Amino acid sequence: MSDATFLGERRRPHPHPGTETGAWFTAERLYRTLGDVAPGFLWLADASGRFRYVNKTWENFTGATLEQLNEEGWEPFNHPSELAEIKARWDRARERLERFEMELRYRRHDGAYRWMLARVVPILGGAGQLEGWMGTSVDIEELKQTQETLRRGEQELSDFFEHAAIPIHWVSSDGTILRVNQAELDLLGYRRDEYVGRNITEFHEDRSVIDDLLRRLKGGEVLHDYPARLLCKDGSVRDVLIDSSVYFDNGEFVHTRCFTRDVTAQRTAEQASQRLAAIVTSSADAIVGKTLEGKVTSWNAAAERIFGYSAEEMVGGSIFKLIPEELHEAERALLSRIRQGKAVQLSEAERIRKDGHRIYISLSVSPIYDPQGQVVGASSIKRDVTERRFAEQALAQSQERLQLALRAARMGTWHWDLTTGALNWDEGLNQLHGLLPSQPVTRHEHFLERVHPDDREFVRAELQRAIENSSELDCEYRVVQPSGRVRWHADQGRVARDSGGTPLYMTGVCLDVTDRRIMEERLRQAQRMDSVGQLAGGIAHEANNMMSVVLGCADYVLQRTDLPEPVRQDVEQIWRAAKRTAGVTQQLLAFSRRQMLQPQILDLNTTVRGLEPILARALGESRGVRMHLSPTLGRVRADPGQLEQVLINLTLNARDAMPDGGRLTIETMNVVLDEAYVGAKTIETLEPGEYAALVVTDTGHGMDRATLSRIFEPFFTTKGVGQGTGLGLSTVYGIVKQSGGFIWAYSEPGLGTTFKLYFPLVPTAPEVAEAQVPTPSGRPEEVVLVVEDEPMVRSIMARTLRDCGYSVLEAGDGGAALELMEADSRSVSLVVADVVMPEMGGREMAFRMAQRWPEVPVLFTSGYTGLEVVRRGLLDEGREFLQKPLAPEALARKVREMVDGRSPAST
Repeated sequence: MSDATFLGERRRPHPHPGTETGAWFTAERLYRTLGDVAPGFLWLADASGRFRYVNKTWENFTGATLEQLNEEGWEPFNHPSELAEIKARWDRARERLERFEMELRYRRHDGAYRWMLARVVPILGGAGQLEGWMGTSVDIEELKQTQETLRRGEQELSDFFEHAAIPIHWVSSDGTILRVNQAELDLLGYRRDEYVGRNITEFHEDRSVIDDLLRRLKGGEVLHDYPARLLCKDGSVRDVLIDSSVYFDNGEFVHTRCFTRDVTAQRTAEQASQRLAAIVTSSADAIVGKTLEGKVTSWNAAAERIFGYSAEEMVGGSIFKLIPEELHEAERALLSRIRQGKAVQLSEAERIRKDGHRIYISLSVSPIYDPQGQVVGASSIKRDVTERRFAEQALAQSQERLQLALRAARMGTWHWDLTTGALNWDEGLNQLHGLLPSQPVTRHEHFLERVHPDDREFVRAELQRAIENSSELDCEYRVVQPSGRVRWHADQGRVARDSGGTPLYMTGVCLDVTDRRIMEERLRQAQRMDSVGQLAGGIAHEANNMMSVVLGCADYVLQRTDLPEPVRQDVEQIWRAAKRTAGVTQQLLAFSRRQMLQPQILDLNTTVRGLEPILARALGESRGVRMHLSPTLGRVRADPGQLEQVLINLTLNARDAMPDGGRLTIETMNVVLDEAYVGAKTIETLEPGEYAALVVTDTGHGMDRATLSRIFEPFFTTKGVGQGTGLGLSTVYGIVKQSGGFIWAYSEPGLGTTFKLYFPLVPTAPEVAEAQVPTPSGRPEEVVLVVEDEPMVRSIMARTLRDCGYSVLEAGDGGAALELMEADSRSVSLVVADVVMPEMGGREMAFRMAQRWPEVPVLFTSGYTGLEVVRRGLLDEGREFLQKPLAPEALARKVREMVDGRSPAST
């Protein structure tokens, strides 16, 4: 039977019953039945363009019959804005006798327009002549709405683009790859920098495929399951199906978004006839015919692609092999409804592929009628929605993971619409600001109200800068929570603009960085104090050398009996000034925490009570002192002399702060410092635990914040010239820190000052100090070698030892000392050596000496403390050491002790 016969263009004599005519009527009824159950429009026209057939879907949709269509023409049923394009496409198809498809809008009987996907196919005779046209149209209104919704949400979902399980890439109009997700890179094996920016033709086996694809996309087509062969990095080839749609901006092709699916090679089953193939293959969905008992009667290529079975495997078989066993009853109920002439639509149903995998399809089933109007079967249209379902699940899971990650990281997200001023916060950001879910912040102005007043202008300027210039926001600022608590936040955001550069909205994340800011401030303060401490230690080292000479010479002069009294008084003034200078160096060493302390386990209460009379006298008659000492105070480890210095310095400062009188209060108590308290202190690192607290409070004039921030710096003082050295509080700071404690000060102008000193508790009982026994003098046969690079210091040390009765040798550095010991035949009893000397220092000298004379001990000296020379690597820990300035009696006692011991030296 030819196409012309079906169109009615030629007539033959009525054949005898049983001949071809009976078969023709049967086929015609079949085609018309298929047309009536088709989900969209189906029409047939002859070569001249006159319509010969339209299905019931057309009549129901437009409200027009075949006769009305031929009378009015097709133009009134299409959208006026599309007539020119439709005519152009129709004329080209007639000229070239080629099929075409396009998306257009049809007018419904109520005047509304709906989008359709129309396909038109020429019907050719055996000689290739045109005999007619056949067209189908499928309602894609919901698809168009979905695409529009997806377009609007594309920006918001861009963050999740990379995590999609479906390979996706974007291509510009010239074929340049603009964007790709990880799934596509994994599919082909390329790195991102090897893929993005190159032309898509480099990855296609057939260049003509890309040319055709881009041409059709530029024409506005939406491509589904476009077959292609992609080249992998390892040289293999992947067969894929590509779904593509184009993004236009003002009618200009911007880019196409391609979804790639890896598929196995497939071929369509034999087609029963040309017309049936044209109807069935024009749809991208599976079209399956079956009896009311579920026996498959037709099976198109899309069904084979979706389910994996060929037509030979399915036609004549049962539809139930595709249906999970638990859904068999539901399928029988569906067929029962079809038997009653009712159509069935399911948005989602579960089915089984040939390979055993379960997939999800959308399903539309309509009854098939025989010529007598009886339902004899069912026609179903199926679309695979598995990927969409999985994508939706993946998106939901990704969103859930994102929210969990944001909460765990103490982060929040925000979105600011620059056109309306609307502000959207997530729950995490509400928590960062200390707000309840019932306290949403919906306007940008409301956010600025929560910024710390001192930072508000800065934040406003940074936001404006990002909007006007950089498009990037990166700033840190303080916020004030409803409780009054101040926290540091860090915002990072980006401005989105339209094609003209106009800012549309800003979106970003916010992170609480309070802990980081606290640690940074602690580090900076520690670095400043350490730098000043190193300077103080260096000054003390040089001063100690010189004070050794001044004090030693002054002692020798004062020992003379023939000294005139005026001269003696002058020398005593020199001696007192030198002692005072030595005291200043001790304060510097205390601040730098390089002083040699003699800590003991002691009771703070005992120390405070013992000093009460001295403190009362230091304050004067117009000022009083009150004690509130805890009877259960724990023990601490500290140097009692240094602790007394701390209390005296704090008392003298309090006296100067209360020139018109006042009260000094000293308290002791046991305290437990928890994590919250430790975290709030931004100056020093403090460990949580149990402490003994010594609190000293005065009622003086107090200090402002600027003064308070510098009180522990050496040489900083608020007193007039000549009234203070600026070392009192820096000394207190150094002693407390070297004792393992922590000091904190609080003050307000006019409200006095409070110093809180914390010392770690120790569980042991107090130690009893041992009495020192005077050291006897030396003997001439005992030889002491003095090695010192500073001549004046060396001279004083040598004189002191000679006066004690020792024989003394002198050397200016370590090398000279070694040469002297080789040259002198006398046996050296002890070497007294400076640690730091030019040419060869004391450590290297002692190492070489131990190899040659291991029995000779070495006593080291330095203007630095023992802790400092060990820390600097100038001296091994545990070696005998005296710190300068050297008191003559202290030097003599230590030399006597080591000469009597005569323990072999070790390096």
